[in-house]
Amino acid sequence: MNTNRCLYCYQDLPEYEQRNESEKAGFHAGCCRKIFGSPVPPLLLYSENDMLQLAEQVVKSQKTVTGVQPKLSLGIEKIKKGEVPGRLTIVGLWGEFILKPPSIYYANLPEIEDLTMHLAEIAKIRTVPHSLIYLQSGQLAYITRRVDREKGEKLHMEDMCQLTERLTEHKYRGSHEQIAKAVLKYSVNPGLDVINFYEMVVFSFLTGNSDMHLKNFSLIKNSPSGYNLCPAYDMVASQLVVESDDEELALTLNGKKKKLKQNDFVIAMKSAGISEKSISNIFVKFEKALPQWHNFIDISFLPETVKAKYHLLINKKHKQLQSN
Repeated sequence: MNTNRCLYCYQDLPEYEQRNESEKAGFHAGCCRKIFGSPVPPLLLYSENDMLQLAEQVVKSQKTVTGVQPKLSLGIEKIKKGEVPGRLTIVGLWGEFILKPPSIYYANLPEIEDLTMHLAEIAKIRTVPHSLIYLQSGQLAYITRRVDREKGEKLHMEDMCQLTERLTEHKYRGSHEQIAKAVLKYSVNPGLDVINFYEMVVFSFLTGNSDMHLKNFSLIKNSPSGYNLCPAYDMVASQLVVESDDEELALTLNGKKKKLKQNDFVIAMKSAGISEKSISNIFVKFEKALPQWHNFIDISFLPETVKAKYHLLINKKHKQLQSN
C-alpha cells in the first residue's frame, strides 16, 4: 500500500518521523480541511469486518443510502465538546458523509472510485468532495461529503429517475437524450448544464463507466433561483471491476449502449441544442486531459496491475471515440 502520499490529493507526504498528526493519518492539513473541515481527520474506529456487519444492520434498519454497493451515512461526533479530531459514527440518513467500505466481491473498489473522481476533476468536471480514508485495519475506504446537506438542513435534490418519472428498479431504462430534456426543462441554467451533463457522459465512456444509470445524475436546488445540475458522484470505472460487461454506457445514446463512435455523441448533443463549437470544445477538453490522467493513475493507490489495466482501458476508449 502506498503510505507516502496524501489520501486526498495523492501528492507526497513527509517522511513518517517528520509528520504531524494529520500527516500520520494520511492527509496534508490543508487537504484534510477541504474534506472534513478540520486540520486533523476524524477517527474511523472500524475494521473491514465491522463495516460489513454495520452495513448489514443499517440495510435492515433502512438507514442506508440507496444503491447496491454498501454505503454508510456518517457524521462527526465530538469526543469532547470542541475537541479535534472527533469520531466518525453512523447517524442514519442525516449524516454529512457517505462511506463506502471495501467490497468482498470486487477488489480495489474504493481506490478505483476515488481515482476516477480525480480524473473527472482533471477534466474540469465538478465533483462532490471525496477522499480515501483508512479503516482501523489499515484498509482503504471511500468517503464523500454530501452536497444535499448544508448546516444541518436538507437541500432539495431530484435524481433522473424522479424527473423522468421512472421507478428505481427501472433506473437502467432510459436514454441520455431523455436526461438532457429533463435538464433543459428544469435547470435554471439549461444551456450550461446540458453541456456539463454531456461532458459527464463522454467522461463515463472514456473511463469505462457503464453504470451511470438514471439515479446517478441529479438536479439540486442549492440557490433560491432554482435547480442546477448536481456535481458528479458515483463515478467508477466499472469495466475494471466487471470485465465481462460488454455494454459501454448504462443508458442508450443515439439508440445504442455499445459500439459507440464519436458521431453518436455528436448526434445526441446536437439534439439537445448544443452548438458545433461547444461540441468540439468538449472533445478538445478531454484530449488535453488525457496525458494528465495517465500521470495521475501512476501516483494512485491502485496496485500496479490495475494501473496498467486502467491505462489500457482509457487508451482503447480514446481510440474508439476518435472513430466516426
